[in-house]
Amino acid sequence: MIIDSHAHYNNRAYSGTFRYLTRAEDGYALREGDLGQLFGEMSAAGIPCSIEPGVTLQSCEELLQLCAGHPGRLFPAVGVHPTRTFLEKWQDRKKLILYANDPAVVAIGECGLDYHYPRKQQHRLTQHLWFLYQLNLAWKLKKPVILHVRNAHEDALRILRQHPIRRLGGVVHCFCASYEIARQYLDLGYHIGIGGSLLQQEERSKELCEAVRQMPLERILLETDAPYILPYCKDTLPPKQLRRTRNTSLILPAVAERIAELKGISPESVAQQTAENAIRLFCLEL
Repeated sequence: MIIDSHAHYNNRAYSGTFRYLTRAEDGYALREGDLGQLFGEMSAAGIPCSIEPGVTLQSCEELLQLCAGHPGRLFPAVGVHPTRTFLEKWQDRKKLILYANDPAVVAIGECGLDYHYPRKQQHRLTQHLWFLYQLNLAWKLKKPVILHVRNAHEDALRILRQHPIRRLGGVVHCFCASYEIARQYLDLGYHIGIGGSLLQQEERSKELCEAVRQMPLERILLETDAPYILPYCKDTLPPKQLRRTRNTSLILPAVAERIAELKGISPESVAQQTAENAIRLFCLEL
């Protein structure tokens, strides 16, 4: 069994019929279908469920409806993505409390800090305000957090060290930094989300590969961030065909295989342990 700890199937990219990525004997293949067909393929591939994080207040409302229609398949988390915080009105923040109190919600997020875009430096204070607000909400509701941290690890770690949320833990999603940075999150009790970034060309994934090699398997979660972060597959699929192609949870066996290769263990043990990690962290009932 494999659990996708981070996917966005509420994204409009999955509306109607769409082109998506799946595994094939020689690497990857493209298919077209709808969300129902994709979920059926995921079940057949031993991927029974995924965590569905929010990115805006509106998306939180929408994903709660989507998850309610797929109980046991999609587990909702609610939060405001750091790069979306400036789009939200601060006076609307209490809507998140309403969404977070839905009994189906398993986590708060994705939330955090993102300094990747220099043109948005003026929004960093807004990011900090929303980050602290969501950490406080998670602590009040005793929910783990799904962290989005990009080019902002120093500030994020400083905040997390000072906040009691570390006792509840969470996951640093889409991790792609060094082991030294990973170790600091691990020391605070957080899990590390590993996905398509591990399946890039060697020069792009070298640092992450070394980090994965050193971090304990008991603290790793598998994820895709679908529809984003496609694995490198230009050797088997023409770039033109990859345009508008959605990533899916169906690539997760490849992530498990790469982790297994780095650690010298079996892919089955990676799948089993990371699934157990997700079930324990999010208190999933499957």
